[in-house]
Amino acid sequence: MILSALLSILSSPALPAPPVAPAQEPLTLTAERVHLGDGRVLEGATVTLEGGKVVAVTPAPDAAATVPGAVLTPGLVDPYCFLGVGAATVEESREVTPAARVVDGARLDDPALANAWEWGVTTAYLSPDSLSVIGGLGAVVKTAGGEPADLFAADGAAMRVLEPEAGLRVAISVDSFFDNFTPSGRFTNSYHARRPNTRMGSVWLVREAFYAAQAYREARAADPEVAEDPELEVLVAALEGRVPVRFLARRAHDVQTALRLKDEFGWPRLVIEEAAESYLVPELLAETDGVAVVCGPLADARARVLATGPRREAMAEALDPPEICCEDQEVHDPYLAHAEVGDLSGTLHDPPAFLADVLLATLPRYGFASGFAAGRVREAERSTPASPGLLAAHGVPVFLAAGEGYGAADTEAGLMAQARTAVRWGLPLERAVPMVTHDAAELLGVGDRVGLLAPGYDADLVLWSGDPLDPASRPLLVVVDGRVVLDRRSQD
Repeated sequence: MILSALLSILSSPALPAPPVAPAQEPLTLTAERVHLGDGRVLEGATVTLEGGKVVAVTPAPDAAATVPGAVLTPGLVDPYCFLGVGAATVEESREVTPAARVVDGARLDDPALANAWEWGVTTAYLSPDSLSVIGGLGAVVKTAGGEPADLFAADGAAMRVLEPEAGLRVAISVDSFFDNFTPSGRFTNSYHARRPNTRMGSVWLVREAFYAAQAYREARAADPEVAEDPELEVLVAALEGRVPVRFLARRAHDVQTALRLKDEFGWPRLVIEEAAESYLVPELLAETDGVAVVCGPLADARARVLATGPRREAMAEALDPPEICCEDQEVHDPYLAHAEVGDLSGTLHDPPAFLADVLLATLPRYGFASGFAAGRVREAERSTPASPGLLAAHGVPVFLAAGEGYGAADTEAGLMAQARTAVRWGLPLERAVPMVTHDAAELLGVGDRVGLLAPGYDADLVLWSGDPLDPASRPLLVVVDGRVVLDRRSQD
C-alpha cells in the first residue's frame, strides 16, 4: 500500500502551467530599485520593452507609476538544472554517448516550468542526467516561448531552445557506476552487468574516449577522406574548446581528477558541477585557467541534499485518501491488490526509516533526474553552503544553481533561494544578483543577449515585491522575451 501511495504521488501530473500572455508592445516597468545585472544598481528607474527587447533604461522615474517597495532585476539564469530531464533521457545501454542531446529527450513543456517562473527563472541550462560516464550534450533554453506538446496548452508555454549543444556532460562520481555489477560467472541479460564498477573504471572510460578523439582528429587532418564520426566530433569540439566540458565532481578528490584530466587533454573550458567539497581545494581551482565551479543545490547536512520531494500533507493524503464516489465504479489498483501494509498516515510526523528508503528508490523512476538520489545522498557528507563564499574569496569563478529545485512547488530550493543561502553563509552581498543573472549568462555563452537590463538585450526581467535577497520577497511579475508569464501585481 505504501509503495503504491508513493508512486501515486510521484507520478501524478503537476498543476497546469499558467498561460503565457501575448506579447505586450511596448511594456513599461518602473521600480524603486533596478539591478542592471552586472552589479550596478539604480535607485529608481523605468525600463521600456518593445519587440521582445529592452529599448531603454531611464533613471529618475515617475513616482506615481512606481510600485511601492518593488525591485526590478533581469530574469534569473540557472546554469545547472534538470527541468524536463528525468531518468528516461539516459541511454543506459552505453556508458559513453557524447552525441546524445538532452533536448531530444527532455520534456520541454514540463509542468515544473510553473515552479521555475515562481522563482523568476527565465533562462536555464538543462543538464543531461548523471547515470552515464559521458552522458551527452546539455542545452540552454528560455523557460517560455516554445511550442508545447500538449495541444490544449497555451501558446508559448514550453521551453524555447537557444543552444542545443552547450556543454558535454562527464560524470565519474558514484552516479555513473553505482548500479553496475560484475556477473561473476552467472548468466544475466541486464545491461547493468558491465563496467565500470568503480571510479577508476569511470576515469578510464573518459580517457579512452578522449584518446580516441585525439587519434581521430589527427587522422582527419592527415586524410580528409576519413569518414566523419558524429560522436568523436563532439569530443573533438570539447578538445578544441568549442563545447565546454561539464564535469560532475562532488568530492575533493574528484575535483582534483577533473583538473588532472584537463591538464592531460588540454580542455580549454572546464565547468565543475555541484562541487560539494570544492572549498577544500580552492588554491588548485584558482591557479588553473579556464575553470569555473557551479555550486548547488546547497546543503548543510546530508539529510537535506534532496532538493525536492512530496510535502508531508500530500503524503498523508495519499496514504489515507478521502472517499471518492465514481458512479459506483470500482477502481482497481494492481499494486494494492497484493499489499498488506498497515496505515501509517498517523506517523508521518516521524516517518520510519524504510519510508525514506522507499522514497529514494522511487524518485528516480518518476520524473526526477536520477543523479541526486543515486549520488548526492552518498557524496554530501562534507558539503557546506559556505562553499560559494569561500571559493569567491580565493578568486575562483563560482556560480549558483538549483539542480532539481523546480521539481516541486513550495520549496526553498529555487535559484534565488540558493543565492540567499550563499549570502547568509558568507558570499558578498554585491555578488549575489550578478551571479544569478549576467555572470551565469556569460558562463553559458549567452551573455550578449540575456542577464542584463540594457538596450538590445532580450526583454527578460522580474519585478520583485522587495529586495530579491529578502526571504519575504517574491516575484510580482515575470517577463520572458517581452511576454508576461507570471503576474501577481493585482494580488499585492
